[in-house]
Amino acid sequence: MDRSQLTDAYLADLGLERDDPTAGLLAEIQRRHVAAFAFTSVGPRLGDPLPLDPPELLDRIVVRRRGGYCFEQNGLLFEVLTELGYQPRLILGRVLLSGKPHPGLTHRISLVELDGTPHVVDVGFGAPGPHLPVPLGGEVVGSDWRRFRVVELRPGHWTMQTPVGDDWLSLYRFEVLEYGASDCEVGHFYSHRHPQASFVNRFVASVIRDDEVRSLQDRDYRVYRADGEVQRLIADDELAALLAEAFDVRVTDAEAARLLPPRLP
Repeated sequence: MDRSQLTDAYLADLGLERDDPTAGLLAEIQRRHVAAFAFTSVGPRLGDPLPLDPPELLDRIVVRRRGGYCFEQNGLLFEVLTELGYQPRLILGRVLLSGKPHPGLTHRISLVELDGTPHVVDVGFGAPGPHLPVPLGGEVVGSDWRRFRVVELRPGHWTMQTPVGDDWLSLYRFEVLEYGASDCEVGHFYSHRHPQASFVNRFVASVIRDDEVRSLQDRDYRVYRADGEVQRLIADDELAALLAEAFDVRVTDAEAARLLPPRLP
């Protein structure tokens, strides 16, 4: 499968057609992607081989509905955006949610220039992540309940942020440097194979809809809306059904039994 065929299959699944590379089309692609293709750690938790070849990404994410994380989701979108003429730039970032001052380069995003301003396009950060392109420079974009900005907290270091209460939570930071496929392979290998990697040790799934965000972390299922959130703990034997119904993720009952960590005594 070449890039043109891949792009046509991807767009068809989202109900979109090829068009000129405008800001409006880019925003619509991102909005539909995060609603349709779940962010998950299915592959890392099951120990699946996760090659980053574009046809393999299309097969896992779009055809077989297994979900994926940043190196997969943003890797697939990068191919589509390139085919559509957006000229995306591959960027690696450092996730800041752990509180570590200098974490590894384990997050992949794309930069796309729109009207002379680079924008972060990211469909692979999960529930806290953006659902639309975010410009570098501090402009706040989004809705009343899901807002984002990218600020330069120190020279050359850009940080994606979202509001939490009266403050801004830093999700990840990045530098606009040159990265390539081999850099992605290193971060990807750590993220889905290292015994201490987050996705190897916990199960996550999320989709971002226009009116709500659905998020699962191990047995903790939450639905966030503008007027608040609903939370409940799920039973082990309902995981496969919940993934299918709430996230459009397909796993067998046997696979579902391996996704959740053992209960503590």
